[in-house]
Amino acid sequence: MPTAPVTRADEPETTAETPYLELLPSPAAQEEPAEAVRISPSSPSEVPVAIVMTPAQPTARIHWIGSFVDLRHPSDLYEDIVAGTPNLVVVDARYAEAYAREHLPGAINMPARELDAKTTAHLSREALYVVYCWDASCRASTKVAHRLEALGFKVKELHGGLETWRKQGYPTER
Repeated sequence: MPTAPVTRADEPETTAETPYLELLPSPAAQEEPAEAVRISPSSPSEVPVAIVMTPAQPTARIHWIGSFVDLRHPSDLYEDIVAGTPNLVVVDARYAEAYAREHLPGAINMPARELDAKTTAHLSREALYVVYCWDASCRASTKVAHRLEALGFKVKELHGGLETWRKQGYPTER
């Protein structure tokens, strides 16, 4: 979070000949130009001056650069698969061709481009969906996880994807 600038002790303090604080409205905040509000101090000596702008109306959407979806570690997922944990669905977010070559045991294929309310209507809302793709840099699993979450499913993303799964020595299906 941004903080207010701090003046070092060895820096000269900025002063002005006009002994007042000026509050200026933002041009975007109002349709018609507004006058500045001046606040005069009680003494006519030189005083530090600051110009305070009122915030403008939002002009752009801010996007979160992160993930709200929880991550699942491969060892935890492997334990759940071996134990036959009920209501667990492993989702491969890669293209069908990549899924056909290799995927996690029991995974279903759900590429992001094919995911909507109609194609997920048959899926259980009670299950936990663990989504993965190639590796940590692949964003397909993030897209699928966010879409599933938006459709009302419980979702986790596999940490590190297929690459980390293989590096940990866990089996895959072909």
